[in-house]
Amino acid sequence: MKITKKIFTVFAVAALLAVPVVGLAQLDTSEPTGGAANFAQNLFGCPAESGVLCILQNILLFILAIAFIIAVIFLVIGGFRYIVSQGNEEAVDKAKGTITNSIIGIVVIVLAWIILTVVFNLIETGSAT
Repeated sequence: MKITKKIFTVFAVAALLAVPVVGLAQLDTSEPTGGAANFAQNLFGCPAESGVLCILQNILLFILAIAFIIAVIFLVIGGFRYIVSQGNEEAVDKAKGTITNSIIGIVVIVLAWIILTVVFNLIETGSAT
């Protein structure tokens, strides 16, 4: 029962985080021309001539953004567990482990974002900046 409640809570928080994205979405009012290039342009915000590279970049950056949000949620959960541990040594150790792992995850995600940005800039322009 506790696991179901935790899973539901995580999905509810994720849904609440997605509300501003949906609320700020803009509709494309231009005339559709059809074809796969137009589909990629409308779905991923990529120009028609950019091709697969832009789509791959947007997908990977989206996955990193979701992973970052999950890591921050785990950081908050670890902090909450630390606060409510009430001096229980085992609970404090679990909370510290959660906080440590989430901070490591955040650092890895940020480094992955930097590496992906540099690699995609190198591929597109031939320059890292």
